Amino acid sequence: MENLSSVHIDSIVRERPKYVNHHMSRRKRDYIFIILMLLYPVAQFVLTWSFVNIQSILNAFRVTDIYNNTSWGFANFTQYFDDLFHSTKHDSGVTWINDTGLVLLNSLSIGIITVFISLPLSLIFSYFLHKKMAFANVFRAIFFLPNIIPVVALTFAFKTTFDGNYGYLYGFMRFLGFPAGFFANAPYCSFMVILYLIWAGLGYNIILISGAIGRIPKELFESAQLDNAGYFKEFIHVVIPCIWPTVVTLVVLGMTNVLTLYLQPLLLTSENTAAAYTISMSIFLDAAGDGSSFGRASAFGLMMSMIWAPVILLTRHYLSKKYEGVDF
Repeated sequence: MENLSSVHIDSIVRERPKYVNHHMSRRKRDYIFIILMLLYPVAQFVLTWSFVNIQSILNAFRVTDIYNNTSWGFANFTQYFDDLFHSTKHDSGVTWINDTGLVLLNSLSIGIITVFISLPLSLIFSYFLHKKMAFANVFRAIFFLPNIIPVVALTFAFKTTFDGNYGYLYGFMRFLGFPAGFFANAPYCSFMVILYLIWAGLGYNIILISGAIGRIPKELFESAQLDNAGYFKEFIHVVIPCIWPTVVTLVVLGMTNVLTLYLQPLLLTSENTAAAYTISMSIFLDAAGDGSSFGRASAFGLMMSMIWAPVILLTRHYLSKKYEGVDF
């Protein structure tokens, strides 16, 4: 019996490696899993982004004359710079800067307002909401409400608030010196767009910042209280360093508004109000035309992306170095 058992065990031991060799290694299975998980996002990137943008890049260098003859070169780019520095076109109603320069100024103003006004206000409001002020949850819901309403309905409600017939803030704006129909006149239309962006953008920022503040360990606040730190010192030396990654993210998102914001100005004013044009709004209206401006729109978008994308990446890089190693 012992001999039979040893023979049987030896046969199993000899056959075991053959059984294992028929199965994939763990590393190989992990690679296959990662590849399968990446198939969808890669396919989506290739199909919905690369193909569309490759055509846009080609259009930027393609010039078609009135006889439908096509040539290639940098004519669309040079036309833009010529319009920026030499154009005397003032359809916007602003006389001290041409329309091309005003588009850049409007877009940069939106980025500056978002980063240096809307974001600091969101930080301050979030901090005081975290301090369990009266009706904190009610105010948090009020701030977030504009973010769950569709943009079309929200811009309509905002614009109606200042309507001359039944808007309850119309008289107040006239008292401040705004003329009738200020959504269609320069420079008041740009001011109204900025006012809307500050109002509508607070809720989104407050939700993210409140969540980040809520994750700060209570021991840090208790330590600040033991050191007799007031609200200001606690905000600057405890809250800001601990939520800095969230702040950097919101700064980057605010800077992207320079290139991406078009629907709100379009709905608040109208496509005939050139004084409120932004970069993306100008590109959108050119691309929605008869096709003769495709090349200019593509060149404008490509050039702005190549200029502004490195600025955003560099800003994120240097801001991220401000407070390193924040982990709790």
